Amino acid sequence: MLTLLDLNRATLARQHLLIRHKGDMAEVVHRLGGLQAQEPRPPYLGIWARLEGFARDDLHAALHARTLVRATMWRATLHLVTAADFAAFRPVLRPVLAPPRPPTCRPGPAWVASGPS
Repeated sequence: MLTLLDLNRATLARQHLLIRHKGDMAEVVHRLGGLQAQEPRPPYLGIWARLEGFARDDLHAALHARTLVRATMWRATLHLVTAADFAAFRPVLRPVLAPPRPPTCRPGPAWVASGPS
């Protein structure tokens, strides 16, 4: 029988919070299914807690190289995901994230000149 302690340890291990991972940052982000990145600090803290030897510039380099992407994903909030996960999941999420809506104003310079209707 699985005890509460066993379940706790398994959850921490699956989320790379029991022992820091010694491998690739993109692999960790992929295995987690993305990391919350709504605020500037959470992805840094989240990766630092999970990845041995993480340095701030490592994340900057991964974002610059586009191996990791910071984008609107789950729950319509910003997440840090791998480029491959972004390419796979974003088309599926697009209808939910950007449902068709009627425009709230007329586009173009005429609207600016005349003001709202």
